[in-house]
Amino acid sequence: MNSQLPLSLAHCRVLIVGLGLMGASLALALRGKCKALYGVDRNEDTCRLALMHEVVDAVWQDATKTRPVDMMILAVPVGQILGLLEQINEAILTPTVIMDVGSTKTVICRAMEKLAEHLDPIGGHPMCGKETLGIQSADAAIYQGAPFALVPLERTSSYAKSLAEQLVAAIGSRVVWLDAETHDRIVAAVSHLPYLLASALTLSVPLELTSLIGPGFRSSTRLAATPTTMMLDVLKTNRSFILEAVERVEEELSRLKAYLYREEYELLNSRLNVAAEHLQRILQKE
Repeated sequence: MNSQLPLSLAHCRVLIVGLGLMGASLALALRGKCKALYGVDRNEDTCRLALMHEVVDAVWQDATKTRPVDMMILAVPVGQILGLLEQINEAILTPTVIMDVGSTKTVICRAMEKLAEHLDPIGGHPMCGKETLGIQSADAAIYQGAPFALVPLERTSSYAKSLAEQLVAAIGSRVVWLDAETHDRIVAAVSHLPYLLASALTLSVPLELTSLIGPGFRSSTRLAATPTTMMLDVLKTNRSFILEAVERVEEELSRLKAYLYREEYELLNSRLNVAAEHLQRILQKE
């Protein structure tokens, strides 16, 4: 570790690349908790709003043309993260901790392995958000109490791990240390599959059958509104684990369908009770 680097987050200059929902919310949650807070966003209106509402201290539209910082956080869709890693590898010449907050980790961590020696990478993924994106939806509270996965590489220094852990604590989230493959297997089941299921359920309901829609349908389908600008990269980069998760849910749905088709209501009732009990066990582990 470079002895000139600050040991605490409070003395760090932090740059957040991407001031949409996640990046701007992170900036709001970090205000007053680091030495300086900068932002990058390609959208001119987003940059203007970020300065107007004092989300960051300064803002640029190009991640390769900013002030030197101690920590850079990539808060853009997965495909853009991969492109940025290539750009900053050539443009950032000073020791910097590089962290991303993308929804998949294996592909990103593999790309991070190729970063120059003076760049200290660590993967990250906060399990929070909204269906509406953009700086207008930013809210520091989304991070409060949320699990925040930290995914170190073999090359990740103890300094980068400490700084990332300090950041997670500062925004009110809780650290979950994982390797990249385990992370991707988990989020395929608990995040990416629910998005596909919400989309499938939405598409299966004809418009003429919507007059009695209530909170059950709304809560079950809300994820379908998540913009594909974020989700398509996720589906592409976590394809194998998502397909495994889809196969598991297809098996369960086929079983319930068979019980109903054959009018085996005792078996149906038993399986539904198993589901209710399993849900309680899942929620108790949170």
